Amino acid sequence: MEQDIKLGISLYSFSTEFIHEKMDLEGVIKKAHDMGYKGVEIVAAQMVPDYPYPTDEWLENLRNLLEKYELEPVCWSAYIDMGIRTDRDLTEEEIIQFTENDLVYAKKAGFPMVRTQHAISPAIFKKMIPACKRLNMKLTIEMHHPHHPDIPVWKEYFEIMRKEGKGILGFVPDFSIFQIMPHRLYLEQAVSFGCRPEKLEEIIEIHKNSKDLDAVMQGDFNDIEKHTAEEMFSKFSAPADISQIKDFIDCAFYIHGKFYYLDNDEHDPCIPYEAIIAEIRAAGYQGYIASEYEGHHFDETVDSEEQLRRFVAMNQKLLNK
Repeated sequence: MEQDIKLGISLYSFSTEFIHEKMDLEGVIKKAHDMGYKGVEIVAAQMVPDYPYPTDEWLENLRNLLEKYELEPVCWSAYIDMGIRTDRDLTEEEIIQFTENDLVYAKKAGFPMVRTQHAISPAIFKKMIPACKRLNMKLTIEMHHPHHPDIPVWKEYFEIMRKEGKGILGFVPDFSIFQIMPHRLYLEQAVSFGCRPEKLEEIIEIHKNSKDLDAVMQGDFNDIEKHTAEEMFSKFSAPADISQIKDFIDCAFYIHGKFYYLDNDEHDPCIPYEAIIAEIRAAGYQGYIASEYEGHHFDETVDSEEQLRRFVAMNQKLLNK
């Protein structure tokens, strides 16, 4: 198989191990290498000391670690802290300066691009072009649930990416936008919060078959179950259209392979990977899909490495078809 699509990893996948100090930075980088990954994304606010003002010494150390373990720096994920001051939000000028700082830090660490957040308005996004050109860096925005390509602001982003920002400004589609149902850890957490298992099954069936939220709200369900239903119907009833991938893949600099829990290495029941992988291949995508395990938000006792191995095995089967 010609490896047009490569599997990388967001080091965020090892959040549990890193936060609880089971592994330090070198530990998670070594683990990524040992698992066979070739490219990495780092979430700066989580793993970079003194962020948003890391030292040159630390950045050089990160670059050296990636070289030591033969890992390609794929993306530096920035964080715009709008509440860094208690008296007001950041101004446009401050957002621009923080973003330019991240471009500089990323370049020093060897990363070719920065992923930013939606605090970057289309107007600010466009204003970052000169800094990107000067530094020879790319800037991306993540499209994460509940966003999707038909949201008006995204039409503005895409227009900028395809015109003055072509080849410099792009985006990172996150597969959460295609999620069709809640994952196992979400459901187990709902039970721990007070949902009766048999009633939760009823809600799942209603969501799957009729998507009639009123049937739950007017039915024999407790307050926790009704709240869970409202959240479930809000999050998982209107996924992005997979067939639209071909319409925006030209702006995708890399992809977030989001997943929450896999029982095996064959199938994700919540995010339709079979259809998604087939579509991005047909659209001609070339680049990284970064494994992004986020089950730790729901259950920190789940083995992240086992989940990542299942995810890799599942995707390798799909990519080799």
